[in-house]
Amino acid sequence: MRWRRAIAVLASSGLLTIGLAVPVKATAATGPTVTVGVGHSDPLHQNPFTGNPVISYTDFFGRSVSVHRGNTIDFQTQPTEFHSIAVAPAVIPLPVFYADSDDAPAKGTGLPKVGGGPGLFLAFAQPTCGAFGAPDCVFDGTTPVNAGGIAGFDQSGNPTAVDWNVQIASTTPLGDYAYFCYIHPGMHGVLHVVDSAATSDTGNQLETQSSLDQFVADQSEATNLISADNSAVPSGSPGSRTWSVHVGDTPSSRHTSILGMMPNNLSSVVSGDSVNFLWGALEPHSVGFGPDASLPQPFGWDCRTSYVGISPGAAFVPPPCTEFENGRPEIILDPGTRGPGQGLNANQLTDSGVLVGSAYGVNPGAESWSVAAAQPGTYQYHCTVHDFMVGTIHVSGT
Repeated sequence: MRWRRAIAVLASSGLLTIGLAVPVKATAATGPTVTVGVGHSDPLHQNPFTGNPVISYTDFFGRSVSVHRGNTIDFQTQPTEFHSIAVAPAVIPLPVFYADSDDAPAKGTGLPKVGGGPGLFLAFAQPTCGAFGAPDCVFDGTTPVNAGGIAGFDQSGNPTAVDWNVQIASTTPLGDYAYFCYIHPGMHGVLHVVDSAATSDTGNQLETQSSLDQFVADQSEATNLISADNSAVPSGSPGSRTWSVHVGDTPSSRHTSILGMMPNNLSSVVSGDSVNFLWGALEPHSVGFGPDASLPQPFGWDCRTSYVGISPGAAFVPPPCTEFENGRPEIILDPGTRGPGQGLNANQLTDSGVLVGSAYGVNPGAESWSVAAAQPGTYQYHCTVHDFMVGTIHVSGT
């Protein structure tokens, strides 16, 4: 699937490497271990082959844990989830994306292109401790420890849980600290380091009643939003209506990220109508009409007035046109091929480019893009970052 190939592109870069290896428990710790769920397994809503939206849980289970010095926390990324975890004195708000105003704007939006910020680079860094057989990371209360990017898959692409272990140093001052995800703003929890005489958490926090209730609440919030998005009706009269399609969505709590086109089948569009695509607060997505092979890669080199996509498996060598920033080549998201509001045409490549939602604070930035239903026909589209996010627009002449 192309979304895994997109990760592979970043993995091949040397700048963005990710440990998509066979998951192995980190070196065993000497003290008790408490397991915190990073995301949540939900097989009913996480199968991309059913055609239904996928729910990613941008939440920790639990959101607060108490431990003693010497204890270890196993941050366990759940099957199919992708997160970048850190433990630090406080949440570090590194920008994941930014508006690149250096040169030509993105064709898809007419606004500055979207560049990959330091949060994205860190999110795709390879784990150096705590995972894949390496010794546990150690947190002393002063220096952040980062997991890098961890995806809940084994080397063959099968969903599985992956562990990242962090031991609390014996010198860590008592007090409150933070654990969080770099790539999902708002996904964070509180780590309480308490005196040895105080009660600490033990065991798997995924299995506590509090976490079970939390999961049910998160799931219900997401499924209710999916139902609402799929039930949206167009405004206006036939020939001048505006249809809305959510390109992913995010509940107000931001505890889940929904990956899907909602609704994914518009069967009653007529010439003169328009379709407005709306981005959810979390996750980057695109809307591309046409065969996958014809659409631009979701990540690529910034060549000022042009864009050179990075293909999986290709040699990671920036072309001579590449723009450099702070001594390294700039990687940007697909800037798109056509601006909003243009007519659908089966003979012309129509691609929004990769846009990001409001949670990432890209300013100026676009969170919507549209097409006009001109020529009758059936038009299929999908997201090039998550290629299971697909949709169809059927346009008739009357």
